[in-house]
Amino acid sequence: MYLQSPDFKRPTHYREAWWEEETKEFVLHYGKVGEIGTTKVESVSKPNEAETLLSSFLEQCQNDSYVDVDQIVQENCTVTIKQKGQDPTSVEFTNAEKFLQEYTALLAWRGIGAVQDWQAVPGQGKFVFEVRSVHRNKAMKLASQAIQKTDIRADRLSMEGR
Repeated sequence: MYLQSPDFKRPTHYREAWWEEETKEFVLHYGKVGEIGTTKVESVSKPNEAETLLSSFLEQCQNDSYVDVDQIVQENCTVTIKQKGQDPTSVEFTNAEKFLQEYTALLAWRGIGAVQDWQAVPGQGKFVFEVRSVHRNKAMKLASQAIQKTDIRADRLSMEGR
């Protein structure tokens, strides 16, 4: 859920909540878009209790003028990582997966967006990551941070907004 004031082009704050059935934890994550948010975890053992908390969360968000992500204008961008050859090696593929994991976390824990899809493009020597974001420039900046957590050279990374 996002808070978007009429005075701003993009949403300024985000909130999300979910219940982890395996751990029996209700998680609330919120903050300013682009910054690491605050996470609160509560032990909730029964599914019906979790559903009640999720319903209360949604009601409170609506009362506070937060809207669902689907109601926010999102921007698309493409992140490309060049491979050494035409087809990826197993090491390059592993590094691309590491990039995906790191990039996904950076986007999510800051309320920026998500990687929608990614693939190695056969015969073209590149990995392509399709991203939807509430703030494209911040999403593209985070790609540069994510690549640092891999063995991929930074000069193999390129980004394009659409």
